[in-house]
Amino acid sequence: MNTNSKYNLNRLTYFVAIIEEKTITAAAERLGLSKAVVSKQLQLLEEELGVSLVVRNTRHLHATETGEAFYTRSKEALKYAQYAFDTAAEDSHEPSGLIRLTSPIDLGVFQLAPVIAEFCAQYPKVKIEVDLSDEVKDIVAKRYDLSFRVGWLQDSTNRARKIGSFREVALCTPEFARDYSPKTPMDLPSLPFAAYNVIDNSARIFTHKPTPDVKDQDCEVLLNTNLTFNTTLAIREALATGRYFGILPDFTVKKDLKSGLLQELLPSWKLREGGIYIVRPPTQLRTQAVQLFIDAVVSKFEATI
Repeated sequence: MNTNSKYNLNRLTYFVAIIEEKTITAAAERLGLSKAVVSKQLQLLEEELGVSLVVRNTRHLHATETGEAFYTRSKEALKYAQYAFDTAAEDSHEPSGLIRLTSPIDLGVFQLAPVIAEFCAQYPKVKIEVDLSDEVKDIVAKRYDLSFRVGWLQDSTNRARKIGSFREVALCTPEFARDYSPKTPMDLPSLPFAAYNVIDNSARIFTHKPTPDVKDQDCEVLLNTNLTFNTTLAIREALATGRYFGILPDFTVKKDLKSGLLQELLPSWKLREGGIYIVRPPTQLRTQAVQLFIDAVVSKFEATI
């Protein structure tokens, strides 16, 4: 790097914060500085470059076309700079730093929480922030280091690693099964169903488990409901009342199946299988802490799922 450069590279941090926070006031709060300081740094940056990077109005600002391109390159430069500092520090110190991750609620509660607790106890200088949400988050825009996904991934530029699998199970209480006694999937549309609004608004395909008398047989049904949730944990509570059946990932109900609180509604039929994935941003940069955490999660999943 040319140390005699006329550009002040520190201003990249200010600019990235301004674009991501969308106002100078919010950027100043994020950086812990005054609004005047942040505004002045943006002004000086534009003067250094000789171009306008943002368009301002009374309430918001947005990047110009040049500003958008400059933001992308600035963010990448800051990422590499942070990586250089982190890896240099890790050469002589134990793992440290912040890991930000997001996960579906059920996976986070039933599988990840114990791993995260053990990891943080083992590496006290590592801080982990966990956002549990069944909403699929943009890990680049939200600045997550890792995202855990359950189901069926869509194509993207992110890097994904499959660490486990699950199957969907149609479930109910023993009382519900006794009261309604469905024989085939074709009986289900008339039964009370607690739906998961992310995926239960389309037809479901049930496949008969092979037996000496029956080969693979598919049955497609469209389930009806007056009750919809956006988290699988809420569905589990609805099923426990004995008034509804539902479809959940098997790893969320292992204890309930073992205790007898819930049971498979049509044990001779199976639903689709899906994957459990760790998803990372497209960059190949990984701090020591992130890599160690990935290793810990993979080891746990290989042993339990």
